[in-house]
Amino acid sequence: MREIVFIAEALAHRHDVLALDVRGHGDTSGRFTWGREEWREVTSAVEHMAGAGRRVSVVGFSFGGFHAVRAAAGGAAIERLALVGAPADLRVLDHFPLGPKFWRHVPAVLGRGRRRLRAERPRGVPISDDELSRVRVPVLVIHGGDDWLISERHARRWVSGLPQATRKDIPGGFHGEYLVHSHGRELAEALREFLG
Repeated sequence: MREIVFIAEALAHRHDVLALDVRGHGDTSGRFTWGREEWREVTSAVEHMAGAGRRVSVVGFSFGGFHAVRAAAGGAAIERLALVGAPADLRVLDHFPLGPKFWRHVPAVLGRGRRRLRAERPRGVPISDDELSRVRVPVLVIHGGDDWLISERHARRWVSGLPQATRKDIPGGFHGEYLVHSHGRELAEALREFLG
């Protein structure tokens, strides 16, 4: 995806970068399990990168952030974690999604050139408060003010439940990877500053 390439290129001058397509996304086989299994893929990618002696940070867009938190809670060797428009649970439509925020996203959605998501029926396992308390690394929670899908409630839960979380709001910012379309430079700079 162009959005992920943009962020990877913004980070590549100081970091080795690995982009992960979890099951049911892009060219990866299988069906998206709404967080029950994808965290294992994140853990495997972290082990691969850490096995070469690297310190590993993870940037998770949308559900990628959910998976990364669960991987960190499970003991994956993650040193820093950035969540960009990440849901804290499966209740993503707990607000009216088809308002002006949604319509602002439409051009970015239509131009993304990504394969259609292949997913199971939603029945993921929520992240417990106990899991959140086990994530003992610095976490940056980024929330776009015009995120049509993930309400501000999710960012609040991450910050209140993760012991070392800080929050950055981007007024007018889009959801997840679409934040590259609305505020790409600001997002890249926030990630560079956080990752060091």
